[in-house]
Amino acid sequence: MIPLLFALLLAAGPVPAGADTVTATPSVPALEVYLLTMDQGDEVWELFGHNALLIRDPLSGQELAWNWGLFNFEDVDFIPRFLRGTMRYSMGPAELGPFLDSYARAGRTVYANRVNLTPAEAAELDAFVRWNYLPENRPYIYDYYRDNCSTRVRDALDQVLGGALLEAFAPRETPRSWRWHSRRMVQVTGWVDQGLSFLLGTRGDALVTEWEAMFLPTELMELLEAFEVTRADGSVTPLLGPRMVWVPSGRPPTPETPPAFSPLWLLLGLGAAVALAAVGRWAREDRDGARRILAGVGSLWGIGTGLLGAILLASWWTDHVFIQWNLNILYVSPLGLALAVGLLPGLFRRSWWTGVPGSVAMGAALVVAGTSVVGGVLQLTGLATQGNAEVLALAIPVNLALAWALREARRAPPPGDSPGDTLV
Repeated sequence: MIPLLFALLLAAGPVPAGADTVTATPSVPALEVYLLTMDQGDEVWELFGHNALLIRDPLSGQELAWNWGLFNFEDVDFIPRFLRGTMRYSMGPAELGPFLDSYARAGRTVYANRVNLTPAEAAELDAFVRWNYLPENRPYIYDYYRDNCSTRVRDALDQVLGGALLEAFAPRETPRSWRWHSRRMVQVTGWVDQGLSFLLGTRGDALVTEWEAMFLPTELMELLEAFEVTRADGSVTPLLGPRMVWVPSGRPPTPETPPAFSPLWLLLGLGAAVALAAVGRWAREDRDGARRILAGVGSLWGIGTGLLGAILLASWWTDHVFIQWNLNILYVSPLGLALAVGLLPGLFRRSWWTGVPGSVAMGAALVVAGTSVVGGVLQLTGLATQGNAEVLALAIPVNLALAWALREARRAPPPGDSPGDTLV
């Protein structure tokens, strides 16, 4: 599940091979700057889009698209950094023609807006990106929300504008959260949507400012299109020129809102709970087959939820701060592993139910059922907030029913009261 989130949040595409060989220096006075915004692609890491700053020198003809979304799966330390939340990204230029061709082949729309900078501002931006491209300055620690390919473009423009963007957009709060924006972008792939939503803790539900919302390339483009720059002489000009489509595609537009909660999750949770309760009742009636079914289903549930809970717990020893403080650990607990360990012997012998393994399983099930009730009360009363309705709808009924079913199974007649109470 951890790789799912971070592959999902790579929100950038690689530039064409050979980009590192570009070293020519343009003539500074006549530089033109464009904001390039690339819409969604098919791959998981392309779902958030991408962007770049094009700097064009009409005198020399050089056109370089500078972007901050370079990464390499084959780096020796990629996986360890991946898990720790300290992924190393880089930046660099690409020649415009191959750059646009790569997006045309992928069927991704590319928008372009002329950035209305003064000659001095454009020269400063060009100097900055070339300084940033020095080997010692290229790498940076990637944060999928707070320091990514789009925020780096935002910050570069803000720097040459003397902090005008930060001053204007940072105080403007929005009614939307990190989760709202993320689920809107990834909902086309259901398992990605649910995986990301599960991993986002309470920090994911914090409302973002317009400045923070610029972690999405399309949000950056749309917000800057409405921004005007006040010059030293008092004149006011739009920062961006009209939006142009440089690479069209036939993709449907990105949904404007995230997906709504589906009642199917609640039906699934309630249906599973009813089935578990029935198996528990049959097990109480001294049916060995029902006990084995209960042990098998409970073990699978315990292993699955236990591993997910262990991931949430392990996040506290990483830099994945948006996973921490995750209320899902109340419903999907590492104690599920203890539940599974206690239940597995029940697949093979009946006497397990009154022994130590049965007591371990019963205790773990009761604790998880209790934390589920506490978490549900906290969230339903508004004392705690996290957008995890799907987890509540599925996990709470199952956790409660599993604890009840185990209790019923342990109330069956003792082994000596019926024939055939031997290893099966």
